[in-house]
Amino acid sequence: MRTLGWLFALMAFGFLPPSLPAQVPDSLPRDSVPQDTVDLTARFLEAQELEAERAAVFPLIGTEGVRTPGNRIVFTRDSLEWADAQTLGDILAQVPGVFLWRGGWIGRPELPNYRARGGTSVEYFLDGLPLTAIGQDSVTVDPVLMALSLLERIEVERWPGMLRVRLFTRRHDRIAARSRIGVGTGDDDVARYDGALQRRFRSGMGFSLGADFLSAPTASGFASDHEHTQYWIQVGYLKSRAFGAQAQLLRTEPKRDAFLGSGSTDSIGAPLEGNRNDYQVRLFTERGPEDRPLRVDLLYGRTSWSGSGVEQTINRYGVAVGYRAPTLSLRGSVFGASRWTALDLGTEAGWSPLDGLVFHVEGHHGRHDEDRSSTWVGLGAGLELPFGLVLSGTARLGSVVHAPAIDADSAQDLRDVRVAAGWQDRRLGVEVAVSRTAAFQPRSFQPFLTVPSLGSSPDTDWLTLALRVSPASWLTLSGWYSDVLNGSSLDGQPPEHMVGRATIRSGFLRKFPSGIFDLKLELSVERWGAGVLGRDVTGAPIAHPGATFLRGLAQLEFGRLRIFYDRYNLQGINGAYVPGFTMPTFNTTFGVRWDFLN
Repeated sequence: MRTLGWLFALMAFGFLPPSLPAQVPDSLPRDSVPQDTVDLTARFLEAQELEAERAAVFPLIGTEGVRTPGNRIVFTRDSLEWADAQTLGDILAQVPGVFLWRGGWIGRPELPNYRARGGTSVEYFLDGLPLTAIGQDSVTVDPVLMALSLLERIEVERWPGMLRVRLFTRRHDRIAARSRIGVGTGDDDVARYDGALQRRFRSGMGFSLGADFLSAPTASGFASDHEHTQYWIQVGYLKSRAFGAQAQLLRTEPKRDAFLGSGSTDSIGAPLEGNRNDYQVRLFTERGPEDRPLRVDLLYGRTSWSGSGVEQTINRYGVAVGYRAPTLSLRGSVFGASRWTALDLGTEAGWSPLDGLVFHVEGHHGRHDEDRSSTWVGLGAGLELPFGLVLSGTARLGSVVHAPAIDADSAQDLRDVRVAAGWQDRRLGVEVAVSRTAAFQPRSFQPFLTVPSLGSSPDTDWLTLALRVSPASWLTLSGWYSDVLNGSSLDGQPPEHMVGRATIRSGFLRKFPSGIFDLKLELSVERWGAGVLGRDVTGAPIAHPGATFLRGLAQLEFGRLRIFYDRYNLQGINGAYVPGFTMPTFNTTFGVRWDFLN
């Protein structure tokens, strides 16, 4: 106690400080970072809701209606992603009876020949409007210039002597935005980049942007560099089926050097450089009950080409009206164009009076420049029997000007017939078809300078076999075979042509029950016998040696990410689809594609 008293006395007289020294204030500024106001959990849940919220999409043009069973081959977005296909030509090569005139490495011309009808054996439509050949080659559309990454669906209608290929750009049916990124490379410095962005709003507005770039330097011959860029822009409004409006532009910019064959300084493949623009405008309305709708489409298209000394423009406009009931479909169209085909009338009807029984008829009339015209009727019937058996028949009768852009091209008679029998099951699929095509003078393929003409073909009988065997859910063996029955050797269509595939595809569901994993391994083979390719400048036949090519594909999907590895000419032969345009050996492309929402 006495000690405490002395301490207090000393403090009172100032000998001791009354308290400890004051603390020095913190000289650091206060944390200036604002508080995080983003609720990531809420954002994630909102994105999940948008992914599930559907938006109305424009109906496809030309696919509606009652159709002959077995007459169409459909490639959906999923099948396009998983096919061993880098180009639209690769897709068409999977159609039984198609021989693809490949101009060498990827990016070169890939022109399909079907039933020896040459450059006019295939006709194309893009979102309901004709995709017309224009520019340096006004007869044949080169499918290699149409990027698969911008397409959602491909439908191939098989007529006895003609293929009708309907191409549809990608549609987006969710409120959530969808994006796509693709990067690819490979041997000989090949490079490919593609990307897309699509967005739909609750108001009915929407837009799509896409681009695809391919660069494929010389891989065979002395020179054959190729690159092309494709842009796609689409805007539209569709709140309900009562009204919709859509406009789009597809621009293609190819740059392909002349192909110089090995050991020669002369061009054997024509160069191509310029730009092509395809504009489309569509107004749409649909009335009546949803199970019996009446639809009207007003369409306008403008196609232009500029480059290599050629300037061309085609304006096309028209209306299409369609009615669909459960067992009946009717459709009519009227189109006009500023050049080559001033008027094009079309009508078709489908009827299914009984379950499994289908009748289909369509007619077309066109008026062309130089007082020429085309008129033909297509007939189809099909019967679906128990146990998966399908019988069908189609025919085309009339006369057609196959190349209206060439003033000297006259109408040729059609008397083409096809009958087929097929059986489809989960484990087994078989189709046998016999067709007869009328005598025909085909047009040659302009890019292949060494084959200036094709010889005429007589009345010809064809046999086509298609087979699919799935001994296990993860293994499929498939293929087709096509040949001429009456022994004729037809220009540009090799005999004994076959394509086969062995495919392993598994999701390993026991290891990945969510289905997030998918694996595909595929080995394909294409073979044909020796024949005649075409005629030289003197009219003499050009020999076409037989050949066999192997191709391998490995593709892995994890979620929405896909990794692929594609290898050509696995056996390393010095062969060609068209003599002089040698296929490189063991060439490879590989890359990744990533699709995602939000």
